[in-house]
Amino acid sequence: ELTFVIVNLNDLVQQCVAIMQQQANAERLIIRTSLPPSLPQIVADARSVRQIALNLLSNSIKFTGAGGQVIVSTAVTDDHEIVLRVRDTGAGMSEKELATALEPFSQLATSARWGSSGTGLGLPITKALSEANHARFRISSQVKDGTLVEVAFPATRVLAQ
Repeated sequence: ELTFVIVNLNDLVQQCVAIMQQQANAERLIIRTSLPPSLPQIVADARSVRQIALNLLSNSIKFTGAGGQVIVSTAVTDDHEIVLRVRDTGAGMSEKELATALEPFSQLATSARWGSSGTGLGLPITKALSEANHARFRISSQVKDGTLVEVAFPATRVLAQ
């Protein structure tokens, strides 16, 4: 059951980064943020958007080796969408691995390689939660060149400045 309210995406993202900072420190990763102060608020379900951000941060931290970076940013697009981007310098995925990662209960070989485990629900749930919030979920990845995930909230969900 989603409850749509006015959400300050930057504040929510900063809270999620603060939650995940200790894990990033333990993995010897840097989390960088680029959150423009003028970002308009959105209409969304705060709890599920928080879960989206935490899942994306967790995955990026999990699949990025020591010395890597996770970059979290928000922006307004030319189409007046609000986009949340999480980019990492991690292992990345091939097209086939990407398709597998988006299937519920699937585990990638990279999970074993990086010594992580999970249910295989992170990305499928994140995609479903994005869509439930009327947002577009897009992921692009290159092996050994990291992953970029974008969650774009349409202009119809953005409050006027």
